[in-house]
Amino acid sequence: MQREGEIRFSVIVPVYNVQRYLPLCVKSVAEQPGPADWECILVDDGSTDASGSMCDAFAAECPGVVALHQKNQGLAAARNTGIAAARGQWLLFLDSDDEWAPGMLEQLRATLAEHPGYDWYVARYLSLDEADGTLRPPAAVQFQPGGFESDRYADRVARLYDSAHWSVWKFCLNRQFLADSGVEFWPGVVWAEDYPFDLLLLRCCRRLYFADFVMTHYRENRTGSLMNTNLPRHFTGILATVRGFARLFAEGGCLPAERNEILRRTANTFWPEARAAACRDKAVRAACAPLIDQCRILYDYGDQWRGRVDWVLFRLLLKCCGARFALWAAAKFK
Repeated sequence: MQREGEIRFSVIVPVYNVQRYLPLCVKSVAEQPGPADWECILVDDGSTDASGSMCDAFAAECPGVVALHQKNQGLAAARNTGIAAARGQWLLFLDSDDEWAPGMLEQLRATLAEHPGYDWYVARYLSLDEADGTLRPPAAVQFQPGGFESDRYADRVARLYDSAHWSVWKFCLNRQFLADSGVEFWPGVVWAEDYPFDLLLLRCCRRLYFADFVMTHYRENRTGSLMNTNLPRHFTGILATVRGFARLFAEGGCLPAERNEILRRTANTFWPEARAAACRDKAVRAACAPLIDQCRILYDYGDQWRGRVDWVLFRLLLKCCGARFALWAAAKFK
């Protein structure tokens, strides 16, 4: 149901086969206290369960909720569809199996008022365990609240990734800034689509504000989550990212320092998946090997293999013998 008046915040929610979680997600937005200055754009990405009809029901019953439908194109394309339909000054993203923290919008409004002048705000998140419902802070994240500015691309990447994690569902972005940047989610990236989006957008933004409040409760370990899909899908996404950046490099669209940092960070997503593909399941190895072979540009980048003998040997096998043999050998001696 379209809401009249000024829309300040547009929250984009891609939806695919989440009938169990969608009511909790929408409720967490609709019950935010404060003025009705938001819209919640549900983008049904060709769901085959009841999720699509649930989107229509929420849009009919809840002021501010909008339902859009498209053929299944993936999470990245669904987010792009939502961005194109957004009317608010500020864009936020929420996955349909996650929830906003209670009172989050009030804290965001206060942050924007007290710390204006930024186009990109980053908040905290808590992990929501599917098994027991507990909330806990992420162990690997060392959040550093406050403003940050740097002319060095690598510093901006490090601050975002090390302080806040890379997923977009804890960002608040100025919609005009994003439009002017020309950055969008790459539809071919079917896994870890946030990585290229962040890396591209950081080239355009030298100032970020890290807000000291929890934006999102991120649901972990749920059955059917896109994060629980198989390894070949992961490599399909990584390969699409590699090809997208290769086109950017070929067009001369990156400084050398940016290119090196982009490849380093992309390789850091590649190496753990490559080691995981060295499993005893022959079918998984066979499906992953040709995709890994096409990611050779990443073999000389990344941090995980440096200083660790087993990883160094695995990398040498990949470079010298190809992925099929390297995966077989690494699996045999696990």
